[in-house]
Amino acid sequence: MKSTFTAGLLILLLGPANLGLARASSTPPVHPPVTLPSGLDVTRATIGVDIHGQRYTCVLDTGTSAMLVSRAVAAAVGLTPEAPVDEVSPDGLHYADRHTHLESLAIAGYTMHDVPALISSKLSGSTVLCGYDFFTHVPTLIDRDRQTVTLFPATATLDRMRCVAVDLTPHVPVATLQVNGVWVDHVVLDSGMVGGGAIWNGVADRFPQPLPVAAGYRSDPQGTRNGLICGLTATIAFFDGAPGNVIPVCASPQRPDGYNGIIETNLPTVHQLAIDYPNRRVCFSTGPPSLLTTSPALDRGAWSRYNQQRPPR
Repeated sequence: MKSTFTAGLLILLLGPANLGLARASSTPPVHPPVTLPSGLDVTRATIGVDIHGQRYTCVLDTGTSAMLVSRAVAAAVGLTPEAPVDEVSPDGLHYADRHTHLESLAIAGYTMHDVPALISSKLSGSTVLCGYDFFTHVPTLIDRDRQTVTLFPATATLDRMRCVAVDLTPHVPVATLQVNGVWVDHVVLDSGMVGGGAIWNGVADRFPQPLPVAAGYRSDPQGTRNGLICGLTATIAFFDGAPGNVIPVCASPQRPDGYNGIIETNLPTVHQLAIDYPNRRVCFSTGPPSLLTTSPALDRGAWSRYNQQRPPR
């Protein structure tokens, strides 16, 4: 699954600037908000970034605890593989990946230096994921209706949204939310996941009724062999009074990535999503489902989305 290392690894301004990054740095300085056009990878917001002077599309991914790049990207920009790290995907396969550092990560002249990253053997092609080390220094507001991304959004703008506190100790946002009307803690809010989420069986046992099976779901033998039960549905609400979203989920016999659940944030009722790590919160603007941000059809197979759209942990 996606990189969520418990040990912790893993911008367009008015003019060119430079920012040296360090893991132990304090809250980033205040910068004026800047709005960029956003791309869309299924339901995931993307922005253009320059790595070592070469342009790539980066998925804005709260579910990964580092900047991640594929081997192809690493080779193209000349990254130096460093210490190996063993990762495990949901299907039980192990991947020998490498820590590395990006000498420069830039957006329209605004440059960050010496950014920790991971060369992931699970990623393919020119895939790049912007995770924890990006959001720690660059608070981000994703407007899914307008297909824009605002970097360093004004605090007043975020204060008008509904915000939930998150624990960032594992370098992914861990929160409490409602699943089928039951408050469930220790759940990852994942803007890089596509197609729903995963729930630990120990949590599912708390629900008054078993999770229903989606009509017409196509089961996947690979997922079944690993104990996952996919094709289920659950109603998710990110805060009290939020509109519910019925999403496909897989029930897992083990805690997914060590959490009680992992839930996609890119749901039809979420019109804006703010990632405000300096203030340890994730904020939402919600409303009736948007026609621009519909989720993939249930019959595409939850296991394939759960596995293929996420790098290993």
